Order: sequence, then C-alpha cells, then structure tokens
Amino acid sequence: MNYMKPVLALTIGTIVFTGALPKVGAEAIVNDTIVTLGESLSSEQEKWVLERMEAPEGIEPIIATAADEEKYLGDSVPQAQRGGGMYSSARIKLTDGTGLDIQTENVTWVTKDMYANALVTAGVTDADIYITSPINVTGTSALTGIMKAYDQTAAETGIKLSDERKELAQEELAVTSEIGKTVGQEDVAGLMNEIKAEIANQMPETNVEIRDIVIQVLNQNNVQLSEGQLDQLTTLFENMQQANLDWSSISNGLKDAGQDVQAFLEQEEVKGFFARLFEAISNFFKSLTN
Repeated sequence: MNYMKPVLALTIGTIVFTGALPKVGAEAIVNDTIVTLGESLSSEQEKWVLERMEAPEGIEPIIATAADEEKYLGDSVPQAQRGGGMYSSARIKLTDGTGLDIQTENVTWVTKDMYANALVTAGVTDADIYITSPINVTGTSALTGIMKAYDQTAAETGIKLSDERKELAQEELAVTSEIGKTVGQEDVAGLMNEIKAEIANQMPETNVEIRDIVIQVLNQNNVQLSEGQLDQLTTLFENMQQANLDWSSISNGLKDAGQDVQAFLEQEEVKGFFARLFEAISNFFKSLTN
C-alpha cells in the first residue's frame, strides 16, 4: 500500500478537517464518504472490497461500468490498459483544504501521481482516496468511478467537474501515457507535476513561454523527448492555459502528490534531522554511564 503524504502531513490534515462539509441525506454519501465499485466484481469480491475500505454502514456504492470508462477516459488510455473487466474500486473521503491523499493497493498501471494529476486537472483538489482491488489490475476502473462519483453527487457536495476540465484530464492521461513510454510510468506523473508547479510559479502569458517552461523542466530532469512528444506536452499545457485554470489551486492540490513516506524520509534535511536526533540520544545515554 502506498501513502502519498508524510506522516506529519497526514496528522495535520486529520486535525484541520473537522467535518466542515454539510451532511447530506443521500445514501451515496455517508459520513462524508463515497464508495465506487467496479461492475465486474463478484458478490464475494464486493464484500472483500467493502470490508477492506471500511465502508460506512448503509452506503450505496456507485458502480463504474465499461460504458462509464468509455465516457470518462475515452481514447486517453490505451485499450490494452482498459481490458480485462472493471475491478478497481475507490473510497473517497471528502475533506476541506487538505489537498489530495491517495493510497493504492493491487494497482499496476495507474500510479498514485497519475491519479492525482488527472483528478486535480478535472477539478478535484481535496480528498482522501483509497483505491483497491481483490486482484492485480491496471486501475482505470477506479479513476472512472471517481469521476462518475463526483458527477453524481455534485448537488450534495457542491463540487462540479466541468466538461472542459474532464476533457483536459483525458488529454493529460493520453499525453502522460505517451510520454511514459520514454521516461517510465513511475516518473512521468512527477514530471507533469513539476511542469504544472512551474507554470503556477512563472505564470506564462504566451505559447512560447509555455514551451520554454516545458523545455526547462525537461532539461532539469535530464529528459530527452522527440519533437513530436515535446509538441504534445506543449499543446496540452497551452490548452490548459486557454481554459483559464486556477494554476495556484492546481499547484496546491499537487504539492504533496509526489512525496510518499519513503521519499520524505530520504530527503537530506530529514536524514540530517534524524542523524542529529540519534546523536543527541546516544550522547544522553553515554552521559548516564560516565
């Protein structure tokens, strides 16, 4: 199971959110929680998934179907990654101002950063999302279910995913899939994250400036792309710019997306802190024996 945020950030996030969202009577939302299930799950598998999610009692799961996958993902995801049934499912806990916290289990293709990038582009910036499946799957069914869940509960949650932003999320998945062939699926979403953060920081006004930012981030990561792939990336972010997205909101929504617990512990400043802490403890016990 992967965790998207450092332990400290998770703790703070838990303290900050105190149920500010209004409670609704709809069975699809119980205790600020929404559950999605893939339509291919057997009864036994559904039971396993619901128990694994610790789904609230009385909740009515939203079912993600193959037709939904075509609607929400379209041609953005290769057919090879969408075949084999709809199994991956999600538990969405609605939060307020905490960013995205995504955990995955038995998902082999859609990385947690890919989920985060696509969802933030679509308009989801605050939620704790747990994605699981009883068998190893690519994870596209859960992404479909999450998009459908937000659409079906928009009246209750007040979170409306516009068609334009959902189309941008589809385009981003398509580009991410293509670039991932070169840089690797584990690294491509982080690259997209960096470009978004840099756009939020520099606020480019022209297409040339957007292309320069893309090239800048690629060079910083020693990534070599073909001219066609560079054009794809540039066009994607040009389309995002034309959609007048709130880049600061996107950047804030993704600020913890590329940092799991292990990465957090491997940061130089964190390693230095624990080294100093260990030294202090060691010196303390030495003083007791002197």
